[in-house]
Amino acid sequence: MKYNYEILGKGNHTIVLVHYFGGSGKSWDWVAKRLRKKFRIITITLPGFGGTTPLPELSIFDFAKYINGCIEEIGLDNYLLCGHSMSTKLALYATQITRGIPPKGLVLIAPSPPTIEKMTDEEKNRMLKHPDKNEAIATVENATVKTLRKRRFKLAVESQLQIDEKTWDWWLEKGMLHSIADRIQGIETPTFVICANEDPVIPMNDIFEEVLPYLHKPRLIQLSGCGHLIPLESPRKLAKRLRQIANTVLS
Repeated sequence: MKYNYEILGKGNHTIVLVHYFGGSGKSWDWVAKRLRKKFRIITITLPGFGGTTPLPELSIFDFAKYINGCIEEIGLDNYLLCGHSMSTKLALYATQITRGIPPKGLVLIAPSPPTIEKMTDEEKNRMLKHPDKNEAIATVENATVKTLRKRRFKLAVESQLQIDEKTWDWWLEKGMLHSIADRIQGIETPTFVICANEDPVIPMNDIFEEVLPYLHKPRLIQLSGCGHLIPLESPRKLAKRLRQIANTVLS
């Protein structure tokens, strides 16, 4: 198995960043550059994303194993694991099934619920038209509250178009509907949920009803002035929160 990740910075403490559905490891660039002076940053690109080879079998379990494989290959033992949207579900499951050293802390950013992520049939059918540049543009615009700067918008659209078609369809038709709520009950890792008050994809009501009740003593951090694509919309705010969390949980 070839693991796709990039190592940035040389700090003693490590932050692992896993991207959203529609993104890649590059989606973290603007957050990583604000953290790399004091932390070692690992940005993972999941199989089938960013033009990479897809997994032969597509499942929450297999993606979670992939995340753990990256962590074990690098040899991490003191790290913070951060997921965004889709990958929060994968990060939770990875923590549950790991046979290696678990993260010191979990950060779930604009999390897809560990239960079932809600989406209208109309929106799902629209998104299943992939790859399609016009639909990719619409998806980015529908997910954001803050207007993205030109380079960030371009990356958000292009990274979506690079995603393997079967992998894309799998998440929309199966992955987001696969509840892992009963499987993560034993996780006692300090967990932080960072979300946007105005998120048009995962509204606050879903955070309170479908995310927080399934986590062990979660700490909630709410941001304003941004939408679902927090790492692209508000990288400075997010980096500040991640820095604070890392300084708290990493020894």
